[in-house]
Amino acid sequence: MNKQIILPKTYIDGITTSTIFLAGPSRSTYDWQSEAIRILLDLQSDLTIVNPKRAVQGDLIKRVIEGDNTHFSRQRAWERHYLNLASKTGCIMFWLPEETEHSCKKVYGAMTRVEIRQWMTNYKHDNSVRFCVGSDGKFQELHTIVYDLSIDAPSKIVLPTLEQTCQEAIKLATQHQ
Repeated sequence: MNKQIILPKTYIDGITTSTIFLAGPSRSTYDWQSEAIRILLDLQSDLTIVNPKRAVQGDLIKRVIEGDNTHFSRQRAWERHYLNLASKTGCIMFWLPEETEHSCKKVYGAMTRVEIRQWMTNYKHDNSVRFCVGSDGKFQELHTIVYDLSIDAPSKIVLPTLEQTCQEAIKLATQHQ
């Protein structure tokens, strides 16, 4: 069985397959990342999937790549490295699900909102940047993200299902192979 999942803060040098970075909330929502990994690997077996959530469900553990866990000083450095890599050699896949467990201590999807804005801006200035966006339609302020996409990345739409978003990520990730 191929090992295809990179978890924080593992550094892997010389990745030769298309890389898909799973961007989106990892707290206060369901484990959409494990579901996305299953969909992606069913659709395309030759992928490397970067999952910023620190764990995957039991059946996926055997696919986690072991590597250097001391290369990055913090998870954010790890994320930035793999976001950059995926934007050029694969795809950043944003999935924006509904908040299912509210916490007043942290704004839901705060970093996701920053990241999607950054990548929209990058795309506006360089449309070779590869990213896609999907949502269940219940993400707070989704209408603002849709509006911003229409201005800064008019060729991008918000896909309505996780499966369609995975399909688009694979399409973008493999179109330049």
